Amino acid sequence: MVKTTQRLSLSLFILLCSLAFGSENQPANVAGKWQLSWEARIGTERCLVQIDQEDSKLVGIYQGRLGSPKISGNIEGNQISLKLDFPGAKPFAVVFTGTVDGNKMGGKFAIQGVEGGYDGHGENVRPSNYSWTATRQPDQTQSGSSQQK
Repeated sequence: MVKTTQRLSLSLFILLCSLAFGSENQPANVAGKWQLSWEARIGTERCLVQIDQEDSKLVGIYQGRLGSPKISGNIEGNQISLKLDFPGAKPFAVVFTGTVDGNKMGGKFAIQGVEGGYDGHGENVRPSNYSWTATRQPDQTQSGSSQQK
């Protein structure tokens, strides 16, 4: 009886520990609309992105002056990676990597797919010190409905 109680206690302890530590590996919730800003050689660029999330897989919609790229990415814990694929005669991608902290995220980004690392004006686009930040935007449907009451 004592051994059965000890085994049951040990099993319960292991289960509780796995639940407690397992939640740390859950991806952060980044679904929603974000104001994204990035610093590059031409100054600060801003856009809105709508991110949809299914577990760790991310897809989204970009709203900005640079066209309509497809957004894909993933999130592991609080580590995020987003890729914006810009189509066109000279397609390229911007890959954002960083960390999520509640309603803010940020990190570094790189430009991919630019032949030789130079843009159409002959300027280098490959430095690795480009940074970005994003802030989650309030849900307009909730704020709009609360104003109507």
